[in-house]
Amino acid sequence: HLLVDIKGIEADFLDSEVRLAKAMVDTVSNAGLTMLSYHCHKLIPKGVSCVGVLLESHISFHTWPDEGVITLDLFTCG
Repeated sequence: HLLVDIKGIEADFLDSEVRLAKAMVDTVSNAGLTMLSYHCHKLIPKGVSCVGVLLESHISFHTWPDEGVITLDLFTCG
């Protein structure tokens, strides 16, 4: 189980549902895991939350663009 807070990220990236969805898919692929489904939701006024169901368990991102922070939660049984 991996929980990571990353700071200093560009606000426009952290507020883009499209870019974060691509980042999630790419992260899963690069880790050699299997994405079954995912959903990203643009928050109001800012931020994005993404959740992915993996064959091996789950992944999620939550962002705070004004603070330049993303939180990553990755759990895998593989």
